[in-house]
Amino acid sequence: MSAEARGAAETGDTIVLLHGLGRSARNMLILEWRLRAKGYAVCNVDYDTRVGDIDELLMDVGPAVEDCIKGGKSVHFVTHSLGGLVLRALLEAEALPEAGRAVMLAPPNRGSEIADRLRGWGITNTVLGPLAGQLGTRETDLPQRLAAPRIPFGVIAGDRWVNPVGPLWLPAPHDGTVSVASTKLAGMEDHLVVPHTHTFIMNSAHVASQIDAFLRHGRFDRDRTDR
Repeated sequence: MSAEARGAAETGDTIVLLHGLGRSARNMLILEWRLRAKGYAVCNVDYDTRVGDIDELLMDVGPAVEDCIKGGKSVHFVTHSLGGLVLRALLEAEALPEAGRAVMLAPPNRGSEIADRLRGWGITNTVLGPLAGQLGTRETDLPQRLAAPRIPFGVIAGDRWVNPVGPLWLPAPHDGTVSVASTKLAGMEDHLVVPHTHTFIMNSAHVASQIDAFLRHGRFDRDRTDR
């Protein structure tokens, strides 16, 4: 184990992972492995995103997070996509005095333009569930109704895409699902754009290193050259 990893292990810090819409904890396994290799204890929370609203989702996530933080000195959060909104809702609903820092990967913090386009399509509810229709950019949509995290947080956005719909419905730059502009949120400590797509941004070794940098120092490391 490297000195860096030993230092993380000695702190007793835990990272809670929160996955995105229509996904599961399996999609965060590579990131979980990378963060464990850096010495963190990692709690990869699984939950069903095909629910009616965010309050219903928190009924699963809240107790799972409580189980994750038992015995930890400090608990950090790393989220992907919808997971960033889940964290914002969780921090509104729960005290979580152990909460340290957070890194959001490709979050629709200002809402999803694609969700605007798909609003009212029956197949959206069938495949992704009713919550998907609440992720747009209207003032009444979930991203606009949630407060920013009350803990220090940074955002990593992608600017590569493979989704052919992305260029048609999203302002550039974007990751095929969320525009870079939509990832930004007032109060963030730092914002970083990396050359990765929405689907696979969490698997990048470089992204894992940037998460580690932010959780340790509150800033991303722009001197790193690996991508």
